[in-house]
Amino acid sequence: MRWELRVEMYATPEQARDVEERVQRLLCPDPDHRPPCPIPWSIGLSEAEGDVAADLEEQYLIEHGGNGAAAS
Repeated sequence: MRWELRVEMYATPEQARDVEERVQRLLCPDPDHRPPCPIPWSIGLSEAEGDVAADLEEQYLIEHGGNGAAAS
């Protein structure tokens, strides 16, 4: 059985890479082991687009006192 987990967040590229590295360590706590990994997995990072990205940005601005449309 195969599972996919998606996480969308409002973050800088550096923050997103930090989260990606943390998830990698959760999936494979011993990166120096001999291949193959006992738990097959893959990870990818991409920029969100469309309605989801706009909703995340608006929510961030609301929660952090920005000038989002719903914050007025």
